[in-house]
Amino acid sequence: MAIAPMYTLSLESTWLPVPLRFPWGTFTRPDEWATVLTDSLLADTGVDDEARDRLRATALHLQAMSGPLPGAMERFWRTEFVGGETIIAHLYITDSDAATAEDLVQLARAGVGGVVQIWGSLEGTAFDAAVSAVVVSGAEQAEVYGLRHLGVRDGFVFLLDLLHDNPLVVDAVQGELERVFCSIRFA
Repeated sequence: MAIAPMYTLSLESTWLPVPLRFPWGTFTRPDEWATVLTDSLLADTGVDDEARDRLRATALHLQAMSGPLPGAMERFWRTEFVGGETIIAHLYITDSDAATAEDLVQLARAGVGGVVQIWGSLEGTAFDAAVSAVVVSGAEQAEVYGLRHLGVRDGFVFLLDLLHDNPLVVDAVQGELERVFCSIRFA
């Protein structure tokens, strides 16, 4: 695989980056990061030590878990409802000969199969072509919904991916993740 282009993106305040490996920034170990994150999220909330321990354990679990697809470059955790539904998105970057929105729609099912339920082109991005798609995979009693934003530039496909078993969660964060994806800029 060739070296992916340098990029930046902007996260809304409800989304936090979750390191995939350490050292990361000023943190050398996952437990350091989880402690600082927990203290930050729970500052001035008055929650007890048991709740702090649960949040710290959740952060450590999310950091250590493997992604739904191999090769994630970044992981993001939606923390607005800490203690509620766990919502995780991943960013993947891979080389590809895709060039058009139609090519990206064909890639939308990669790694999960299923059918593309709906898709649309994204405008105002830094990509040569970009789409948003919802993919449904699995059996009726065990469906997985994929919210996938894909963009191609200079032979690389960027995929911002959220897989969840609740379609209401996917619908609720669709606008937020689209804004994150559209914020990607290249050096």
